[in-house]
Amino acid sequence: MKKVILSLFIIAATSSVIYSQTKTEIVKMETTTNKEITLGLSKAIMTGQWDKVDALLDENFQYIGDAQAPIGKQAYIYFMKEMLCTAMTNMDMKFPRVVAEGDMVSVDYTNEMTNSGPFFGIPATNKRVMATGQFIRQIKDGKVVAEWQTTNMYGLMVQLGVIPAPQGK
Repeated sequence: MKKVILSLFIIAATSSVIYSQTKTEIVKMETTTNKEITLGLSKAIMTGQWDKVDALLDENFQYIGDAQAPIGKQAYIYFMKEMLCTAMTNMDMKFPRVVAEGDMVSVDYTNEMTNSGPFFGIPATNKRVMATGQFIRQIKDGKVVAEWQTTNMYGLMVQLGVIPAPQGK
């Protein structure tokens, strides 16, 4: 009887370890996949792969950022394609920190680009500028369902010559 109980205990413990390892591996795979989807969306925007952008965004996608009211999928694609990517070209976006937990992926970014078209009413400067900021994307069922973003617009406006650089003491 002791051998049976010991055998059942060993089987239960082994099953628990296997389940725990499998669950951990699944979470790691989901985290990796969510990071790939998050960065894939940014890369598709930079390279003008608009069908891919459309495919990566959920139909109910919401963008919340930079002191504006939330916008949906079509308005986001329009902004990225018709406004940002026509005003800023030759983008070289880097992602120095990418952190994922569950369905959320947080990214710090730098984006070096050329201001080759009007940007929010500001005429093109043809200057090479760098935008910095952070965004968080929420992923569900392989699609981006939400994005929260903040961009250092002050620093960008200084580089574009719209506002003066701060004067140090």
